[in-house]
Amino acid sequence: MYADRAHLAVRTEARNTGVTKMERNKLFDDNFVLPEYPNRIFRGQRGCERLLKLGDNVFYPKYQTIVSPGDTIPYCFLVKEGRVMSIEYTPGGSEHVFNLYEEGSMFLESNLLLNIPSAVYFQTLLPSELIRITQANLSKAMMADYEITLDIVRSISHKYYSAMDQVRENYNHNATWKVYNMLLILAENFGTYRDNRIMINLKVSQQMLSNLLGINRITTVKIIKEMKDTELIEQVNGFYCIRDIDRLRQYKKQAGAIGE
Repeated sequence: MYADRAHLAVRTEARNTGVTKMERNKLFDDNFVLPEYPNRIFRGQRGCERLLKLGDNVFYPKYQTIVSPGDTIPYCFLVKEGRVMSIEYTPGGSEHVFNLYEEGSMFLESNLLLNIPSAVYFQTLLPSELIRITQANLSKAMMADYEITLDIVRSISHKYYSAMDQVRENYNHNATWKVYNMLLILAENFGTYRDNRIMINLKVSQQMLSNLLGINRITTVKIIKEMKDTELIEQVNGFYCIRDIDRLRQYKKQAGAIGE
């Protein structure tokens, strides 16, 4: 997904700064190793090129709602260009962002195949060009091509693992750890090196961070201020910049569990 070797190197380096297999192992007594999978942010996966020909192109402007809770699902979608998020609104009116869908990722495929209404909103964050695929076309392609079947199973499995990881985070980690971890995830997906630092090339407000993590905005503001005071991060033209990625990883390890 990256245009040059330098960008690819950044992604490889940043991947090593996220939640490693060794760190995940600490959550289990039997040394079970979770597989590699996207966390919160889904992007182009192996085989997505095969899916481009299964549907027709549709365009949605920025902040357009594609699907609402309870809607029947006549199509699933592949993000060809742009960005989509899945969200819900709490009874108190707060917004909870579950995942971001980048270029090459799919959404609503399991709802389409099983005729299950959507449980959340899907909304564009950027002007987005999507591939809209009918149930008939998807089912026919899966029956005709085993590789496409694996593509769909892989996409659904990634969402399952990501959802379980979010549940695990809520049970096992405090708000400080969650903010540290989310910035590492954003660095992995949107980071580029600049002056020996990692610039997250995605403008994320403190409210968006709160919505992604399901924590109070006041708590997020306090944690971000502490991170700036300790020179873990800074903001440059509205973008978060990680001053020392290894130091941030260490702070995350020390952040502790819920109640600590």
